[in-house]
Amino acid sequence: MTDAGMKLLLRAAVVLLMVAIGAIVRTFIGPSRKRGYVMFAGMFGGMTLAVLFSYAMPPSLNLRESALLAVLGLLVGWAVAWPFARRIPREANPKARAALGSN
Repeated sequence: MTDAGMKLLLRAAVVLLMVAIGAIVRTFIGPSRKRGYVMFAGMFGGMTLAVLFSYAMPPSLNLRESALLAVLGLLVGWAVAWPFARRIPREANPKARAALGSN
């Protein structure tokens, strides 16, 4: 297999892994919008810092994969945001529950 084929398979594996991890994290978050916003802020902040960090790396390391560091930053951002999100109740928005008719 060529080098380009291996890179393609590796990228496909990373995408599938991220879809699975995203589904698991969404299950932990639950239906609460506020929890979702906190986890989104952690995800966005972690990815941003990781991409900025990748540009600050010296070229002698040959580390040009900012996408890989963004994935790692995403996981770190979720890990930092999770203790804050856990303090918010897991239940859905009261207005949404009232619209569904369940109290």
